Amino acid sequence: MPSPWHVLFVDDDSEICKSAKEFLEADPINDAGECLLVETATDFDVTLSELEKRYFDMVVLDVKLDAGGVLKEDKGYDVLQSIKQRCFVPVIFYTAVPHLVRDIESKEKPLIQVVEKTEGLEQVLARIETVLATGIPSLNRALVRHLKVIQRDYMWGFVAEHWDQFGGTSDRTALAYLLARRMAMSLSGSGIRQLACDLGELGDIVTAEGRVHPMQYYVMPPVEASPLAGDIYQGRIEEQDGYWVLVTPSCDLVTGREKAEWVLFARCLLLAEQDEYKSWEESLPDTAPKIEERLKLLLKNRRKRAQQDRFYFLPGAINLPDLVVDFQQLVVLAHEHLGELNRLTSLDDPFADAVLTQFTRFFGRLGTPDLELEAVLTRHRSMPDRKTD
Repeated sequence: MPSPWHVLFVDDDSEICKSAKEFLEADPINDAGECLLVETATDFDVTLSELEKRYFDMVVLDVKLDAGGVLKEDKGYDVLQSIKQRCFVPVIFYTAVPHLVRDIESKEKPLIQVVEKTEGLEQVLARIETVLATGIPSLNRALVRHLKVIQRDYMWGFVAEHWDQFGGTSDRTALAYLLARRMAMSLSGSGIRQLACDLGELGDIVTAEGRVHPMQYYVMPPVEASPLAGDIYQGRIEEQDGYWVLVTPSCDLVTGREKAEWVLFARCLLLAEQDEYKSWEESLPDTAPKIEERLKLLLKNRRKRAQQDRFYFLPGAINLPDLVVDFQQLVVLAHEHLGELNRLTSLDDPFADAVLTQFTRFFGRLGTPDLELEAVLTRHRSMPDRKTD
């Protein structure tokens, strides 16, 4: 039987809490037999304390007017911020004053839902099902479980067993770094495959050993405050709208110590607009091997009949389309205008290094005239000791 989804229902009216628990727990919510396990609370401050100590998949709560019926327009925002400071959990506002939180719902759907109390608990259940259908609660639950396992195994399997080496040191920071790196590594390679299996995902998302999923190329959104070489931007440069990869060295872009007055970008072309892709798409479903091979060569950065190292393929991920970087199409932008572009993502290592290395090879290549090979061969043909039949 599937594990129940844990819902915390909060309302200062105990009768409403009782009715909500009975209604929401009454029947399975889908054909898979999934059900809700509802806990109730009548005090919001107690709720915040519970969210710090325990895990819930979702919170349903009321937003009320202040004492005396005073209207406080940002009351819903204050409530949500209090929750956000403690944990991640989708929220359904079940309230008689929905106008206080409609703006929040419009900005943060599907994580935030609003149900007016006149719509009844049937609509609350429908919104719970809507949030569950996004897969976000499943992902969050699997991620929390995964990190707990990594932390457990690290503390018991490494720290406890090697305490004779660490017990006498006051440098607990070193242990923190080791644990953080362990967690980071657990979310790559086999760790991602295990997380996908925990989610019940099969097929394309579970990549074969030695291969990577497209999302492993990117840190999305970027973590570093300063721009990094390999960051991908979207916007207009020199009257051209599109995608751009930053190729200026990261050390010249450190915020507060910027050395680059101008930044250099390489244009990113849409894969869907490339001849190889168009030919392949037009030939579907019975693609000729030669047509598909031409497309594969482009995806492998070995484009047929093209300058070596000129193009680099970047796979699409979430809202980022499949892109082909063209290192021959370079543009510069004043650093002061960098903030006018939308910084979408950073390329993760080793892919950022691979892009920059290929750019350096292409941009720094040195051409020489072709050698007259016939002169070399003629000289060897005419050597006195050349054996002849």
